[in-house]
Amino acid sequence: MKLCVIGLGKIGSALVQGMLQAGIYQAEEIIGCDINVTVKERNEAYGGIQTTTDNCQGAEQSEVVLLAVKPQVINKVLVEIKDVVKDKLVVSVAAGISIDHLESFLPSSCRIVRVMPNTPILVKEGISAIASNKTATKEDVEMVKEMFSGVGEVVEIEEELMDAVTGLSGSGPAYVYMIIEALADGGVLSGISRELALKLAAQTVLGSAKMVLESGKHPGELKDMVTSPGGTSIRGVEVLESHGLRGVIIDAVKKATERSKELNNM
Repeated sequence: MKLCVIGLGKIGSALVQGMLQAGIYQAEEIIGCDINVTVKERNEAYGGIQTTTDNCQGAEQSEVVLLAVKPQVINKVLVEIKDVVKDKLVVSVAAGISIDHLESFLPSSCRIVRVMPNTPILVKEGISAIASNKTATKEDVEMVKEMFSGVGEVVEIEEELMDAVTGLSGSGPAYVYMIIEALADGGVLSGISRELALKLAAQTVLGSAKMVLESGKHPGELKDMVTSPGGTSIRGVEVLESHGLRGVIIDAVKKATERSKELNNM
C-alpha cells in the first residue's frame, strides 16, 4: 500500500528513514508532504521519496496516510484531507490528539490508528504505543506495528492510557536528558573533564537501561546490587532520597499526562 507522510519534521523524517532502511517500504511507495519541502519526484534529502507541498495530493494518491504534524496544526490538516481519505487507514502521531477528535473531522469509514512514539526513534531506539478505533482491522494494527518497528519497540495499549504514555515515554526523554546532564555536572564538579563526564554519564544511563530490559530484574533489585553496606552508592542514594527524587519524577509524569489531556481539549 502506498504511504503518504504528512509532516517531514524530525519525527516524520525519522519514520521515513526507519521504514526505508528496514525494508518495510521502498522509496517509490512513499510520498511526503510538507510546506517546507521542494517538490520533487525523488528527493534524496528524504531517502529518495516523492515530496510535495500539497497534502491533498499526497493523501489522494495513497492508501495509508500518516499524520506527523504538531497538535497545534492537526485540525487544519484534517480539514484539508477529509474529502480524500474515505475508506483509508489514517495513522496519527500528534501528541494529545484522541481518536474521538480525529473521528470528528474524518469520514466515518476511516480506519484510525493513534501512535505515541518518542524522540529516540531518531536513533532507532524508540518506543511507540498504538491504539486503534473500532473501524481499524487487525491487519491495520499489525501493519502499523510493522511500520514503527523500524525505529524501535512497539506496544499495543488501550487508548485511555495514551495520555499517561505521553507523560511517561513520550516526555520521558527530556527527564532522562536532565539526569544525564546533572550526572555530568557532578563529574565536572569532582574534577572530570566535561567531554569525559558526559560520555560516562550517558553510557551509564544506556547500560543501566539495558540491564533493566535484559536481566528481567526489578530496578530496586539492580540498585541493591550496586549499593554495598557503608559504600559510596548508598551515600549517593541517601542524598537523592532526602531531596525527593522519586516523588519529583512521578509528579513530572503526572503533570505531563495532565497536559496531554489539555491539548486534546484545545
